[in-house]
Amino acid sequence: MDGLVPGQELRPIGLGITDRYQLDGGTVLGLDEQLRVVRRRDVEVTEGASLLAATQDLEFVALSYLDRLVVHSADRTLEVGIESAETGVFLGDGRLVVSASVIGDHEYDGEGDYLVQLVDVTSGDILDTVVLDVADAAVSAVQHPHDGSVLIDAGMGQDGSASFVVRVSGDRLDVAPLPEDVCVTGFDPPGRRLLLTPHPANDDVATVVEWPSLRTIGELRGESLGFEDEAIKIYGCFVGDDRIVLQVGEGQTDGVLLCTGDLTPVAWLDLDPDGESELDSILGVGPGMFVAEVWRGREKSLEIWRVPREIS
Repeated sequence: MDGLVPGQELRPIGLGITDRYQLDGGTVLGLDEQLRVVRRRDVEVTEGASLLAATQDLEFVALSYLDRLVVHSADRTLEVGIESAETGVFLGDGRLVVSASVIGDHEYDGEGDYLVQLVDVTSGDILDTVVLDVADAAVSAVQHPHDGSVLIDAGMGQDGSASFVVRVSGDRLDVAPLPEDVCVTGFDPPGRRLLLTPHPANDDVATVVEWPSLRTIGELRGESLGFEDEAIKIYGCFVGDDRIVLQVGEGQTDGVLLCTGDLTPVAWLDLDPDGESELDSILGVGPGMFVAEVWRGREKSLEIWRVPREIS
């Protein structure tokens, strides 16, 4: 698995367990929980294409270009007038929720320079557009496993972060704010709980909230683990109905902490028995499984880990 960079090459961008896809030349790859290729689809690709989204059966594939969005379906290819799209989520009803920066001289009602748009993938029409009040953001999208909502996470560096929930009603988007200065990592499999990890500009605390009420169910602070500052990283996710993994530590001492679904610590997972590696990031890939980006000397590699059954 050497050479694969999950945050750059896999779609969707996100930390939680989800189906993942990769664009390899003119072929879209569907990957399993160990990031092995299980499905393939060839599509027409020109220079500058990046994979935006795909459905599990690869019947629908969306590619982003600087000047357009291209949706490949089973029997046609549609071009949509959305430039430099950054995230896309297929809703399963012929709709695609897309987020993109405002490019060029376009003017939209409302303040902000980021857009959420609803696309009909059978016609290519943009049905609705909402402007988000964020600037210079790196954006990711998380889809709820059951209720059709899409969560948008907009990280703005030293300016913190903003997050939003997007719901679709007919041909209209309804967008509402979520907590600020957190990273929206994803849901537990039933979709009843949401894990929020701290943006680096925020307090050193991870939180699990009830969905959709956002009532706090549990918190974990770095200081309760014996760390002084910024110990709980953005990387973490549910890996089961009642299990969470978090990247925690101080730089070169980062490790993976297994917690319950309300963030009660269970055990540290030893990824480095020889003490010769440095953890860069983690993300969920399947039930009880996560992938770790690890530096060993000057070499970076991906390692698939399964939570041991005796502590899971």
